[in-house]
Parts: sequence; C-alpha cells; structure tokens
Amino acid sequence: MNFWKDLFNKKNIKKKLEERVRITPENISNWSKINAVFQSGQTKFDSQNRLRYLHRAPVGDLILIRVAKNGEPIYKESAEEWFDPESQKAINFIWT
Repeated sequence: MNFWKDLFNKKNIKKKLEERVRITPENISNWSKINAVFQSGQTKFDSQNRLRYLHRAPVGDLILIRVAKNGEPIYKESAEEWFDPESQKAINFIWT
C-alpha cells in the first residue's frame, strides 16, 4: 500500500511544481545560489524587476528538469535570452 501512496504523492508534487520560474525580487530568496550571486553584486534588477547580469543579459528563467527521488525539484537556467557581453545587443542596451 505504501508503494501506491508514494507513487500518488510524487505525481501530485509534479503537478504543483511550476515548470518555468522567472526570478523576481519577491522570490529570489527561494533560490540560494542565485541569491548568493545577486548579493555578491554580479547581477542586479532593472526597472522592470528583471534580474540581469552586469553585461546586461537577463538571467534566464529556471526550467524544471526533473524531480529527484527525494521529491526535490531540479531546475536549470534557460539560455534562450542570453547574449554575448561583446555583442551589439550588449553595447546598445540601456539600463532603465
């Protein structure tokens, strides 16, 4: 019976987890590694509350990759919006 109970609970956990998370000032404290980078001054928020690296590329959304056996979600940063620090996009970017 415990097998079925555990299986059912794992399925419920997956449904409750967000597949994609954008880091905001309100939720950055939930992500210790990203918060540590922010606290060290390597990233900062722009006027639209988007977390950005100092070369102006946005910190990517966190994407749910899998759920570990212990039920802990595993997220990775998306690189969809990332751009090279030496690119024209970085040069033209204006902090607002």
